[in-house]
Amino acid sequence: MKSLLKNRNFMILWTGLSVSRFGYRFFNLAIMWFVMQETGSPLALGMTVLCFTIPSIIVEPIGGVLADKLNKKSIIVLTDFGNGIIMCIIGLMMINNYITLTVLLFLLVCTSILSSLFNPSANSSIPLLIDEEHLSKANSMNQFSTQCSNIIGPALAGVFIAYIDNIGYLLIISSVAYIISAITEIWLHVPSIVNDDDVEGNGFIHNFIEGLKYVISDKYLVFLIIVGGVIINFFLAPLSIFFTFLSDNSFDVGSTGLGFINSTLAVGALVGTIIIFSNLIKDKYKMAILGLSLEGVALLLMGFIFSYTGTLISVFILGIGVCFAGVGINTLYQTMIPRDKLGRVLSLVSMLLSTSVPLGQLFGSIVIGKLSTSYVLILFGVIVTISALSLFKITNKEEYSGINKQSVGL
Repeated sequence: MKSLLKNRNFMILWTGLSVSRFGYRFFNLAIMWFVMQETGSPLALGMTVLCFTIPSIIVEPIGGVLADKLNKKSIIVLTDFGNGIIMCIIGLMMINNYITLTVLLFLLVCTSILSSLFNPSANSSIPLLIDEEHLSKANSMNQFSTQCSNIIGPALAGVFIAYIDNIGYLLIISSVAYIISAITEIWLHVPSIVNDDDVEGNGFIHNFIEGLKYVISDKYLVFLIIVGGVIINFFLAPLSIFFTFLSDNSFDVGSTGLGFINSTLAVGALVGTIIIFSNLIKDKYKMAILGLSLEGVALLLMGFIFSYTGTLISVFILGIGVCFAGVGINTLYQTMIPRDKLGRVLSLVSMLLSTSVPLGQLFGSIVIGKLSTSYVLILFGVIVTISALSLFKITNKEEYSGINKQSVGL
């Protein structure tokens, strides 16, 4: 832990990411609340969600190629600064009552595009700043700031909304967070990768295909992406729908009860982060498999102990599992993928995962209308648990050790 805290570049990046995450939580909640208050239309809310998600599926592979070809720091700083400016524009237009839904949706697409360019550069920078032995703790620190923003961000935003006359001021706060993040990242130094096979002038299509070929050629990486990513995401994605349905229809606990479920999930993830910091689980393979298994067990418990209390207990376990799985799988990606291809490959992974989420939510919303919720949870729990255990197939594949020892130009 001390080595991470003394790592100047990692701490600059982590600080910038943490500040912008809080800004994003403010931004997301404020936008959704504004659209609901102004239109009262579920369709408008759905369009808003699509503007947040669809561009990332399309643009992130482009961001991955750019992350591998261009200066990562420049992309990180410019996209954070750009998002800050756009949020400021939205906020000022709201304050002056000079914004339409069409203009808002267009600006949301712009923020999503910038975030999709930012993410591959930020994610692929971490393995360049951290020794492999410290990657798990670095990823757990990212989980920590993410969960803190998930807990504190919406709560603070809700308080501000209650006491501020115009939601636009909340957007100004989000804007300031992103601009502070960008200013912080100006002092970041990300080592460049020297790749002897890289041919100057290769276009986007060539580099994209090169990344895709690498993924397809590595059967263990493909297996990890499909099982540990796409399948798990598909069956966990409907949980937000299930929690809302259960809180309103089955447990009769309302929005307050739903809030406790989400908070309990985040608290479980924080506990998982503390466990990782304590070095109780050092092996990234075991961490990933244990995390995914806990997710499956949590779903099974939720189905068998079909009550609000049982759901809270299960969700706490689920939070720990989400933390273990997220840190373990991210660390596996970072050590299995060559550093000069990290941006491209990670963006492809992100695109697949982003695509599986809405498909899973659609599937879950259909199934829950036809079958008992408890049966659905048990069925999903069995599938997730079996998928988790199947990852023993890639355990201790030592051919990956040293794969990232590319030349790094300081």
